[in-house]
Amino acid sequence: MAIGRKIKGWLGEERVEALRGRLHEIGEQTTERHLRLAVTGLSQSGKTVFITALIHHLQQAHRSGSLPFFEVAASERLVSTRNLSAESDNPFPLDEALAGLSQEPPRWPESTRGLSEVRLALRYRRPAGLRRVLGETGTLYLDVIDYPGEWLLDLPMLQLDFGQWCKQQSRLFAREPRSSLSAQWRARLQEVDWAAPAQPDLIRTLSLEFSGLLQQLREDPYALSLLQPGRLVLPGEETDDERLHLFPLLVDSWPENGWPEGSNGALLEQRYHRYRDELVRPFYTKHFARFDRQIVLVDCLKTLNRGEECFRDMQAALTDILQSFNYGRSGFLRRLFSPRIDRVLFASTKADHVTSNQHHNLDRFLELIIQDAQRDVRFEGIETRCMAVASVRSTEAAQARVDGQQLSCLRGRRKSDGEEVALFPGEVPVELPEPSDWNEERFRFVDFAPARLPMNSLKARHHIRLDQVLEYMMEDLFR
Repeated sequence: MAIGRKIKGWLGEERVEALRGRLHEIGEQTTERHLRLAVTGLSQSGKTVFITALIHHLQQAHRSGSLPFFEVAASERLVSTRNLSAESDNPFPLDEALAGLSQEPPRWPESTRGLSEVRLALRYRRPAGLRRVLGETGTLYLDVIDYPGEWLLDLPMLQLDFGQWCKQQSRLFAREPRSSLSAQWRARLQEVDWAAPAQPDLIRTLSLEFSGLLQQLREDPYALSLLQPGRLVLPGEETDDERLHLFPLLVDSWPENGWPEGSNGALLEQRYHRYRDELVRPFYTKHFARFDRQIVLVDCLKTLNRGEECFRDMQAALTDILQSFNYGRSGFLRRLFSPRIDRVLFASTKADHVTSNQHHNLDRFLELIIQDAQRDVRFEGIETRCMAVASVRSTEAAQARVDGQQLSCLRGRRKSDGEEVALFPGEVPVELPEPSDWNEERFRFVDFAPARLPMNSLKARHHIRLDQVLEYMMEDLFR
């Protein structure tokens, strides 16, 4: 007991708990394998659909043949899959998501509004050369967490104090469209005496107005990504928690020695630190800091459609978020004391919204979008790849003759009105857009409604590259 207290004194209680968890995991890994997979993406990037399709195909992979490039399934070494998610306090809503995708007409699942968990047990036969040493079969436990993309945006706040965060937000709100939309609210901030005794009701009112402003910036036609605090956009269970009565203090001057104790400014700063330390940090520590590998979903076509500000904002949000993750090679000691992600896949969603001859362009364009973040990841020795995917395929290929030439097209139901259309969706650029590209309104990619996903008899045509995603993320674990 005395030794235990000394260890906690040296390392801190959180560090000791993390160490205890890692020792338990290492003990388990002598007979079983575990993969904690981070499916990461901004709001409306397709995380819930991706996870739904991932589970659905894995549950049928041993008999469906729908994953031809996933070696363990294609070679018939995947024996069975068991969904253990029901054991979680927050099981992933698989049945509801599949019910919507399999009905007629099908519909996309609801956007994620809280945290949910997936746990699959994948039983597989080992390669022939390893069976004598390790046994005929093994089990891989796959853990995935679904959560609102809005919450992900808070991770960069862990590295900023209140003053730093406010300066960062001041720069953002000096640009359009934030500047015009927030002008009246920012004027109200200038009227408040922030050194005066704290008025919690005033701060609550201003916070609700700021939350409404973030909601407006999140929706069309702006569709911005870098919106903090994320729980003001989607609060989860803390709907009227006073820790959410928070906003950046965008005022012209700050006192050199900080806000007086008990003042409006001091209360707002206190709220920021409580929000960061009591809501964001525990969420990151419990879920994100222990991931092994990561898939980052990016909707490139949506940002192209919505213009330059949306595009630049998404780029900045992704770069900030990826810098918050703990990357590095997963050697024994490094994983024992500081778990690191060792393999990252950047996936451009909606590959079915462009013709197949544009998939390479979509791969290349995603590389351009995340090139700064990817460079940092690779510097740490992490394996990375970019890939265009469609976890649920919504279109089928078609041909049209225009001016005597054969043209590759798509056929599907338009999401906005459900009408069946056949069209040429346009070309994905292979360079970052120039100002003239935005001014000419060059990008008009159609958003399609889902095609029906069968409950059984899955085929490879029901997705694009989902099997290649699984192979890239998991191929070395089925041994």
